[in-house]
Amino acid sequence: MEQKKSAHAPAVDRALDVIELMAASEKELSLSEIMEELDIPRQSLVRILNTLCDRGILDRARQRGFYRLGMKLLYFGNRLQDNIRLRTVARPFMQELAQKTSKTVELSTLDRDQLVLIEQIEGTEGIRLYTRIGSAYPYFHAVAVGKIYLAHMDAEKRRNVLDRIGLPSVTEHTITDMNTLEAELLKVKKNGYAFEDQELRKGVRRVVAPIYDFRNSLVGCIGVAATLFSLELEDMEYLGQMVKEMANRISYGMGKREEV
Repeated sequence: MEQKKSAHAPAVDRALDVIELMAASEKELSLSEIMEELDIPRQSLVRILNTLCDRGILDRARQRGFYRLGMKLLYFGNRLQDNIRLRTVARPFMQELAQKTSKTVELSTLDRDQLVLIEQIEGTEGIRLYTRIGSAYPYFHAVAVGKIYLAHMDAEKRRNVLDRIGLPSVTEHTITDMNTLEAELLKVKKNGYAFEDQELRKGVRRVVAPIYDFRNSLVGCIGVAATLFSLELEDMEYLGQMVKEMANRISYGMGKREEV
Protein backbone atom coordinates (compact mmCIF):
# COMPACT_ATOMS: atom_id res chain seq x y z
CA MET A 1 0.00 0.00 0.00
CA GLU A 2 1.30 3.41 -0.95
CA GLN A 3 1.96 5.59 2.09
CA LYS A 4 0.67 9.14 2.18
CA LYS A 5 3.33 11.79 2.07
CA SER A 6 3.66 13.77 5.27
CA ALA A 7 2.62 17.40 5.07
CA HIS A 8 5.34 18.28 7.59
CA ALA A 9 8.65 19.89 6.70
CA PRO A 10 11.30 17.96 8.71
CA ALA A 11 13.72 20.90 8.92
CA VAL A 12 10.97 23.15 10.28
CA ASP A 13 9.94 20.49 12.81
CA ARG A 14 13.54 20.20 13.98
CA ALA A 15 13.94 23.99 14.27
CA LEU A 16 10.77 24.19 16.38
CA ASP A 17 12.02 21.31 18.54
CA VAL A 18 15.21 23.32 19.18
CA ILE A 19 13.23 26.44 20.11
CA GLU A 20 10.93 24.48 22.44
CA LEU A 21 13.93 22.82 24.11
CA MET A 22 15.68 26.15 24.63
CA ALA A 23 12.49 27.71 26.01
CA ALA A 24 12.09 24.88 28.53
CA SER A 25 15.72 25.03 29.67
CA GLU A 26 16.73 27.22 32.61
CA LYS A 27 20.32 27.41 31.40
CA GLU A 28 22.33 27.86 28.25
CA LEU A 29 22.77 24.65 26.27
CA SER A 30 25.74 23.36 24.31
CA LEU A 31 25.65 21.79 20.88
CA SER A 32 26.25 18.33 22.35
CA GLU A 33 23.47 18.78 24.93
CA ILE A 34 21.00 19.77 22.23
CA MET A 35 22.08 16.79 20.09
CA GLU A 36 21.60 14.44 23.02
CA GLU A 37 18.13 15.74 23.83
CA LEU A 38 16.79 15.92 20.28
CA ASP A 39 18.74 13.27 18.37
CA ILE A 40 19.34 15.57 15.39
CA PRO A 41 22.38 14.79 13.21
CA ARG A 42 25.25 17.13 13.99
CA GLN A 43 25.50 18.68 10.52
CA SER A 44 21.77 19.38 10.35
CA LEU A 45 21.72 20.78 13.87
CA VAL A 46 24.62 23.16 13.15
CA ARG A 47 22.76 24.53 10.11
CA ILE A 48 19.57 24.98 12.16
CA LEU A 49 21.40 26.73 15.00
CA ASN A 50 23.23 29.04 12.60
CA THR A 51 19.97 29.98 10.89
CA LEU A 52 18.17 30.61 14.20
CA CYS A 53 21.05 32.75 15.42
CA ASP A 54 21.16 34.71 12.16
CA ARG A 55 17.41 35.42 12.52
CA GLY A 56 17.73 36.49 16.17
CA ILE A 57 15.65 33.57 17.50
CA LEU A 58 18.72 32.22 19.33
CA ASP A 59 21.92 33.90 20.52
CA ARG A 60 25.39 32.45 20.89
CA ALA A 61 26.36 32.61 24.55
CA ARG A 62 29.65 34.01 25.86
CA GLN A 63 30.82 30.50 26.59
CA ARG A 64 31.92 29.09 23.24
CA GLY A 65 29.60 26.47 21.76
CA PHE A 66 26.62 27.35 23.98
CA TYR A 67 23.27 28.83 22.96
CA ARG A 68 20.37 30.71 24.55
CA LEU A 69 17.06 32.24 23.44
CA GLY A 70 17.35 35.46 21.46
CA MET A 71 15.56 38.77 21.95
CA LYS A 72 13.51 38.31 18.75
CA LEU A 73 11.18 35.97 20.67
CA LEU A 74 10.58 38.72 23.23
CA TYR A 75 9.63 41.04 20.38
CA PHE A 76 7.21 38.44 19.00
CA GLY A 77 5.71 37.95 22.46
CA ASN A 78 5.24 41.68 22.99
CA ARG A 79 3.67 42.09 19.54
CA LEU A 80 1.28 39.23 20.24
CA GLN A 81 0.38 40.70 23.64
CA ASP A 82 -0.21 44.13 22.07
CA ASN A 83 -2.46 42.66 19.39
CA ILE A 84 -4.43 40.61 21.93
CA ARG A 85 -4.96 43.72 24.06
CA LEU A 86 -6.00 45.78 21.04
CA ARG A 87 -8.51 43.13 19.99
CA THR A 88 -9.88 42.82 23.54
CA VAL A 89 -10.37 46.58 23.93
CA ALA A 90 -11.70 47.11 20.41
CA ARG A 91 -14.17 44.23 20.10
CA PRO A 92 -17.16 45.72 21.99
CA PHE A 93 -16.78 48.96 20.04
CA MET A 94 -16.59 46.97 16.81
CA GLN A 95 -19.82 45.21 17.72
CA GLU A 96 -21.48 48.54 18.42
CA LEU A 97 -20.28 49.96 15.11
CA ALA A 98 -21.49 46.87 13.22
CA GLN A 99 -24.94 47.21 14.82
CA LYS A 100 -25.15 50.91 14.00
CA THR A 101 -23.99 50.63 10.39
CA SER A 102 -24.99 47.05 9.45
CA LYS A 103 -21.62 46.88 7.69
CA THR A 104 -18.57 44.65 8.16
CA VAL A 105 -16.20 46.13 10.74
CA GLU A 106 -12.47 45.44 10.51
CA LEU A 107 -9.55 45.88 12.91
CA SER A 108 -6.07 46.06 11.38
CA THR A 109 -2.53 46.75 12.51
CA LEU A 110 1.02 46.97 11.18
CA ASP A 111 3.07 43.87 11.94
CA ARG A 112 6.67 43.69 10.69
CA ASP A 113 5.99 46.06 7.79
CA GLN A 114 2.79 44.24 6.81
CA LEU A 115 -0.76 45.51 7.19
CA VAL A 116 -2.66 42.66 8.83
CA LEU A 117 -6.37 42.14 9.55
CA ILE A 118 -6.54 40.94 13.19
CA GLU A 119 -10.29 41.02 13.90
CA GLN A 120 -13.51 41.25 11.94
CA ILE A 121 -17.23 41.41 12.66
CA GLU A 122 -19.54 40.75 9.75
CA GLY A 123 -22.36 43.18 9.15
CA THR A 124 -26.02 42.30 8.88
CA GLU A 125 -26.45 43.33 5.25
CA GLY A 126 -26.02 39.74 4.12
CA ILE A 127 -22.97 40.51 1.98
CA ARG A 128 -19.73 38.66 2.71
CA LEU A 129 -16.43 40.22 1.68
CA TYR A 130 -14.33 37.05 2.17
CA THR A 131 -11.43 38.76 3.91
CA ARG A 132 -9.99 36.35 6.45
CA ILE A 133 -8.50 37.26 9.82
CA GLY A 134 -4.73 37.10 9.47
CA SER A 135 -4.84 38.30 5.87
CA ALA A 136 -2.16 40.81 4.90
CA TYR A 137 -2.96 43.76 2.66
CA PRO A 138 -0.24 43.79 -0.01
CA TYR A 139 -0.04 47.50 -0.85
CA PHE A 140 -0.07 50.54 1.42
CA HIS A 141 -1.29 52.93 -1.28
CA ALA A 142 -4.25 50.81 -2.38
CA VAL A 143 -6.02 50.32 0.95
CA ALA A 144 -7.43 52.80 3.49
CA VAL A 145 -5.44 51.27 6.37
CA GLY A 146 -2.24 51.80 4.41
CA LYS A 147 -3.14 55.43 3.75
CA ILE A 148 -3.51 55.96 7.52
CA TYR A 149 -0.02 54.57 8.15
CA LEU A 150 1.50 56.49 5.23
CA ALA A 151 -0.08 59.73 6.48
CA HIS A 152 1.57 59.20 9.88
CA MET A 153 5.06 58.79 8.40
CA ASP A 154 7.44 61.68 7.88
CA ALA A 155 8.00 62.55 4.22
CA GLU A 156 11.41 60.85 3.94
CA LYS A 157 10.27 57.55 5.44
CA ARG A 158 7.11 57.58 3.31
CA ARG A 159 9.16 58.16 0.17
CA ASN A 160 11.51 55.28 1.09
CA VAL A 161 8.57 52.93 1.72
CA LEU A 162 6.87 53.82 -1.54
CA ASP A 163 10.12 53.67 -3.51
CA ARG A 164 10.58 50.13 -2.21
CA ILE A 165 7.07 48.79 -2.92
CA GLY A 166 6.12 51.12 -5.77
CA LEU A 167 2.63 52.25 -6.73
CA PRO A 168 1.37 49.34 -8.84
CA SER A 169 -2.13 49.41 -10.28
CA VAL A 170 -4.21 46.77 -8.46
CA THR A 171 -7.47 47.89 -10.09
CA GLU A 172 -8.27 50.70 -12.50
CA HIS A 173 -9.18 52.81 -9.43
CA THR A 174 -5.80 52.46 -7.68
CA ILE A 175 -3.83 55.68 -7.17
CA THR A 176 -0.59 55.27 -9.12
CA ASP A 177 0.64 58.87 -9.21
CA MET A 178 2.77 60.11 -6.31
CA ASN A 179 1.39 63.67 -6.36
CA THR A 180 -2.19 62.40 -6.34
CA LEU A 181 -1.36 60.11 -3.43
CA GLU A 182 0.30 62.92 -1.47
CA ALA A 183 -2.85 65.05 -1.96
CA GLU A 184 -4.94 62.12 -0.73
CA LEU A 185 -2.75 61.76 2.38
CA LEU A 186 -3.19 65.46 3.18
CA LYS A 187 -6.96 64.84 3.20
CA VAL A 188 -6.44 61.87 5.53
CA LYS A 189 -4.55 64.09 7.98
CA LYS A 190 -7.18 66.82 7.76
CA ASN A 191 -10.24 64.56 8.09
CA GLY A 192 -8.85 62.06 10.60
CA TYR A 193 -9.97 59.10 8.50
CA ALA A 194 -9.11 57.46 5.17
CA PHE A 195 -11.36 56.36 2.33
CA GLU A 196 -10.76 53.57 -0.16
CA ASP A 197 -12.89 53.41 -3.31
CA GLN A 198 -12.41 50.08 -5.13
CA GLU A 199 -8.65 50.64 -5.12
CA LEU A 200 -7.71 47.20 -3.76
CA ARG A 201 -10.73 45.22 -4.89
CA LYS A 202 -13.40 46.14 -7.39
CA GLY A 203 -16.79 46.77 -5.82
CA VAL A 204 -15.44 47.26 -2.27
CA ARG A 205 -15.17 50.53 -0.34
CA ARG A 206 -13.70 51.18 3.11
CA VAL A 207 -13.66 54.02 5.63
CA VAL A 208 -10.94 53.68 8.28
CA ALA A 209 -9.71 55.72 11.28
CA PRO A 210 -6.53 55.46 13.41
CA ILE A 211 -6.25 54.05 16.95
CA TYR A 212 -3.57 55.30 19.38
CA ASP A 213 -2.13 53.89 22.61
CA PHE A 214 -0.93 55.44 25.89
CA ARG A 215 2.18 56.77 24.10
CA ASN A 216 -0.12 58.44 21.54
CA SER A 217 1.48 56.10 19.00
CA LEU A 218 -0.50 54.61 16.11
CA VAL A 219 -1.27 50.98 17.00
CA GLY A 220 -4.03 50.04 14.60
CA CYS A 221 -7.08 51.06 12.61
CA ILE A 222 -10.79 50.39 12.80
CA GLY A 223 -12.99 50.71 9.75
CA VAL A 224 -16.12 49.67 7.93
CA ALA A 225 -16.06 47.79 4.65
CA ALA A 226 -18.94 47.31 2.23
CA THR A 227 -19.84 47.00 -1.40
CA LEU A 228 -20.25 50.17 -3.43
CA PHE A 229 -24.01 49.47 -3.54
CA SER A 230 -24.33 49.76 0.25
CA LEU A 231 -21.62 52.37 0.86
CA GLU A 232 -22.43 55.27 -1.40
CA LEU A 233 -20.10 58.22 -1.84
CA GLU A 234 -22.50 60.62 -0.12
CA ASP A 235 -22.30 58.43 3.02
CA MET A 236 -18.51 58.71 3.23
CA GLU A 237 -18.32 61.77 5.48
CA TYR A 238 -21.06 60.53 7.82
CA LEU A 239 -19.43 57.11 8.16
CA GLY A 240 -15.99 58.71 8.46
CA GLN A 241 -17.11 60.71 11.49
CA MET A 242 -18.74 57.64 13.03
CA VAL A 243 -15.62 55.50 12.52
CA LYS A 244 -13.39 58.29 13.85
CA GLU A 245 -15.49 58.61 17.00
CA MET A 246 -15.30 54.85 17.60
CA ALA A 247 -11.53 54.90 17.01
CA ASN A 248 -11.20 57.66 19.62
CA ARG A 249 -13.13 55.62 22.16
CA ILE A 250 -10.88 52.61 21.54
CA SER A 251 -7.81 54.85 21.80
CA TYR A 252 -8.86 56.02 25.26
CA GLY A 253 -9.44 52.38 26.16
CA MET A 254 -5.82 51.78 25.11
CA GLY A 255 -4.68 54.56 27.45
CA LYS A 256 -4.42 57.47 25.02
CA ARG A 257 -3.95 60.75 26.85
CA GLU A 258 -6.22 63.74 26.41
CA GLU A 259 -4.62 66.37 24.17
CA VAL A 260 -3.86 69.56 26.06
